[in-house]
Parts: sequence; C-alpha cells; structure tokens
Amino acid sequence: MPSQKRCTEIERELQELVCRTVLDAVETVEWNKRVPLQGSGNGTERDLYNEFSEWAREAGVCLAPFFDTRLCYSTTTGERRQELVMPAVCLAIYEGDDLVQVAPFADAGRAESVEECIAELAEKETVSESYSTTVSTV
Repeated sequence: MPSQKRCTEIERELQELVCRTVLDAVETVEWNKRVPLQGSGNGTERDLYNEFSEWAREAGVCLAPFFDTRLCYSTTTGERRQELVMPAVCLAIYEGDDLVQVAPFADAGRAESVEECIAELAEKETVSESYSTTVSTV
C-alpha cells in the first residue's frame, strides 16, 4: 500500500532527526480517513483538526484541500452526512504543549508537504527548544 510505505519512510526520517537531536520525540497517531462532523465518537480526529485549524488561522495559511469536508454516503445505513476527510499523512510539530507547525498546508497558492517540512527540519543542526513531532496517518 503506497500510503503505508510513505508513512514508514516519514517515520524513519523523523527517527533520524530524533537521533540527531533535532527533534525531542516522535509520536504516531492513527486516525480514520473520514470523520462525521455531527454525533459522538471520533473526538480525537475532530479535536486535532480543531487544533490544526486554530494554528492555520494564526499562521495565515489554509489546511484545505488537505483537510476537507464532503457530503458522504454510507452504504450500510443509506444516510448522507457531512464528513471531515483527513489526509493520509499529516505532521504536527509541538514545542512543549504548543503547536508550532502543521503540514501539509497551503499558503498563497503554494503548498507545503510533509516531506518539505521534514526537509526544513533536517537542515537544522539542533533545535534550541525541544520539539516533539506527531505524525498522523490513516
């Protein structure tokens, strides 16, 4: 599966950054690809999305089209509902408890991928503050 191979490669690169002390730690969180916008459950995905959205507003960037809402149809229940569609891979960088970077994102027609964000981190010798990274995947 291409997305699993991509996730494994990203996790390997991030572990190398931990070994070089560029990052303090790496945590992987798996999430559902689609999350209902209404109802109970799936709180983790919605909580992360809300946190990422707040970061994007403050940073003046956009999470769409990487995170998107769509009208989805359930083949089991037959109902249609708005769902948040999560990206296959997302990178969230924290300094302490503060979210300082999310990838992917779009800024003035330019997109920053997870891989580009990792490349920027890799250019650093070490960080002055302790960064930890959360890699989120489906």
